Amino acid sequence: MRSFYSSSEIYLGFLRRHDEGYLRPYVELVDRFAGRGSLILDLGCGNGLSSAMLARRGHRVVGVDISPLFLRDGLRWAGPGLTLLASDAEQLPFKDDSFDLVCSNELVEHLTDVERALSEMARVVRPGGRIIISAPNLCSPILPLLDLMRIARGEREKAVWAMSVGEALKLIVKNSLISLKKHLSSKPNFIYRRPDLFERVVGGDADSSYLASPRDLERFFKSRGLAVERRCVGMGLWGRLFSKLIPSLWIHISMVIRKAGR
Repeated sequence: MRSFYSSSEIYLGFLRRHDEGYLRPYVELVDRFAGRGSLILDLGCGNGLSSAMLARRGHRVVGVDISPLFLRDGLRWAGPGLTLLASDAEQLPFKDDSFDLVCSNELVEHLTDVERALSEMARVVRPGGRIIISAPNLCSPILPLLDLMRIARGEREKAVWAMSVGEALKLIVKNSLISLKKHLSSKPNFIYRRPDLFERVVGGDADSSYLASPRDLERFFKSRGLAVERRCVGMGLWGRLFSKLIPSLWIHISMVIRKAGR
């Protein structure tokens, strides 16, 4: 994974399509829960655009990504309050209680050791500080349902997880069972997959290694004594509706966690 992200020009091009409009919901979510002039750690920042957007809002931001290739592309965002650093989210080079807020966007699904990375987030955020995680809910049965709808409309090329009606139906059942099992469990159960890095042009979530689930994250942080302030913060009309009705099944994870302390 490290080698792939450090050398893939194709994936860099994919990141470049994530413009300010794409990243705005994530940046606004972080800014909403950050105090004025917060010291923020933006993990998995890619080419650093999200970090730059947060810095423009008056925060001091350290953007971290595993890929020096992506970060070199981010030098164009250089400005006051922004530092970009190549590092592994699973082994951060920071002291305990260093940041007011730790955040990540579309990172956790790419991790090969989720527990270790979440532990690092909890370690480096200060007492009373927040962790914000935004990611796709890859265990949601709604995702293959959307693929089924794309296939039915003749848009098979837009499908991410299922290339046929049969595959979509099987995955709807599989994800429903996984979600039910996670709902009934009192402990996190991190499920990993082999990422598709070279078999196809990577797009969507084909390169994910962890089937991200809000239940896993919630169970993990609660077991470590952190409080889950928001299980899902919906964006847009549909996002706000479904985040209230079925937060653990909605296609997006947008979780706000608070570390105990002052």
